[in-house]
Amino acid sequence: MSLFLITSVCDEGVSESDFKVVEADSRLAIAQDILERPHDWEPFLRHTKLWWEPTYYEYKYGQPRGWSPADLLKQIDSTHVDGDSDYQFRIHEIKTIAKIPRLRVQSGGKVKGESS
Repeated sequence: MSLFLITSVCDEGVSESDFKVVEADSRLAIAQDILERPHDWEPFLRHTKLWWEPTYYEYKYGQPRGWSPADLLKQIDSTHVDGDSDYQFRIHEIKTIAKIPRLRVQSGGKVKGESS
């Protein structure tokens, strides 16, 4: 299993509610989960062009959209920021985790330079 960074970003940047890290076998596995449980992904999909497809399309037309996980990934990768109305949704595999240099800790457990 790998770690993936999921982001939904507008022109104002990334806030705490606009990303999460998940563990999955692949980007395709995440896309499959989105197709199966789109409402669980609403915070990330709501402000993209993708929200309609896995939710309202079936409601309006009486049948699911019929996208495969690969189809959804193509759609995800085509999202883009358009002001604060359309968000860019991405699934990034985390390949390396950088460690910060060892911090010097003072007595009392505070990092040197940290204020009270």
